[in-house]
Amino acid sequence: MNLHHLRLSGVVGAPLLLVMLALSACTGPLETVSAESGRTASSVQNYTVQRENLQETTANGPASTASGAHSGSGDKTDADSGTVVKTVLPEDVLPKKDLKATPPQYEDWYEEGSSTDGAQTLGTTTAGAVPAVKPFNFGRDPGGPDDKTLYLTVPKLGLKDVTAYNSVKDEKLKKSTVHIPATGFPWQKGANTYIAGHRVGYEGTNSYLVFYYLEQLVEDDEILLEDTAGTTYTYRVTDQLIVDPDNVEVMEPEEGKSLVSLQTCTLPDYEQRLIVQGELVDKSG
Repeated sequence: MNLHHLRLSGVVGAPLLLVMLALSACTGPLETVSAESGRTASSVQNYTVQRENLQETTANGPASTASGAHSGSGDKTDADSGTVVKTVLPEDVLPKKDLKATPPQYEDWYEEGSSTDGAQTLGTTTAGAVPAVKPFNFGRDPGGPDDKTLYLTVPKLGLKDVTAYNSVKDEKLKKSTVHIPATGFPWQKGANTYIAGHRVGYEGTNSYLVFYYLEQLVEDDEILLEDTAGTTYTYRVTDQLIVDPDNVEVMEPEEGKSLVSLQTCTLPDYEQRLIVQGELVDKSG
């Protein structure tokens, strides 16, 4: 063998060997690199098969189960496993009698015009503003007669059996006086039965001048209320006051007392509220 040839091969082969060793040190074996990235030859093949199965499942739609569970648009597919996660509907878990049952009937003890929490309000009129107030009977039946209409008598003012509608509708206020349902009723212990009426009102109706002379009431004057069951509640005037349109304290109950409050507007500007209050002293009928 030619020694010169061997020496030349060694010169060329040494650098090549060094390059191969350097590549091996930087990257590691090919199989090791694939394993670290999760893409060995076998795993890539499995991933391809899984993707094909998933596409086939999506194209054909999920299979129905033996129990008849629904597989509508609400079903979800797990991209990793290819399995279908079923959406549970009411008919899948409830008996037929429960599905057909109607919800409980909602009972509202307040007439139309109340807000979502039962608080009620009237606009500014010659009866004075009536702001929203925390309901005395929130969430409970106030009891008493089915017809909650009251009849107001104030001997000193010449008022006898004036209708007090259990309503906050303006159309009722135009006809007569109104009782604010949220404030409770005379048959309820501790209630502040609140009644509003016009200072001027509408001619030809019971609202006309109904509370025009309200400020003439003084301590110990009588105020009588009668319900539709024929029970009469007698009150004695205890206080007279003027409050701002947004005052709600005057509408709230007072501990240990059963009250009646009569409201109208102030003259000549109608800007504030004139309130006369009385305390229950007798009940008959």
